[in-house]
Amino acid sequence: MGIQERKEREKQQRKEKIIQAAEKVFFSKGFDRSTMDDIAELAELSKGTLYLYFKSKEDLRLAVAHKAILLLNSVTEGIKTMKENALEKLLSMGRACIEFSNNYPNQMKSIMFLEGFELLQVSLSAREIKEVIYRDSPVGMVVQIVEQGVREQLIRDDIPPTVIAHTLWMQFLSIVQFVTMKPAFLEMLDLSPSSVYESHFELVINGIKS
Repeated sequence: MGIQERKEREKQQRKEKIIQAAEKVFFSKGFDRSTMDDIAELAELSKGTLYLYFKSKEDLRLAVAHKAILLLNSVTEGIKTMKENALEKLLSMGRACIEFSNNYPNQMKSIMFLEGFELLQVSLSAREIKEVIYRDSPVGMVVQIVEQGVREQLIRDDIPPTVIAHTLWMQFLSIVQFVTMKPAFLEMLDLSPSSVYESHFELVINGIKS
């Protein structure tokens, strides 16, 4: 291994170390109460070194969310090869995402943050942010599944697959956010999370059927 290759590997390892430290700090203290000093201390690096890799705490938050997206993607990627029709795959996708939310609640919160953050708060370009959010997330797979459903004549073809996929993703995240952040409200209404999810899936599937 050459000197340049070794330097690049060390740089990437240091970047991963910073992201891991940020993840632990954000998840334990909450984003608003976390500081770059907290992260630098846990990563055993100077704050100046942190800023060489990430220009702001918001950039680090985006990196943590991206890591969560990759984890979610690894959990759901096998669905696209299942021998099911498109509607069945969409249901499998939704239920896998719910299981992910139950098993990795902090990571799911990180992903939900992406739908509401301000572009001006991070130093990445709009193109780079789009790649982080959509290229690596399960949304691309949902687009493929919807396209399959159109070919199978199971999903309506009067709305572009990309529009359907992004709408489904945003709706799903909204439901997850409500269920996970308003448990007392659901209890007051005598609603269980599973009943809300299944009702949502039924309404969605009926709405996109051809």
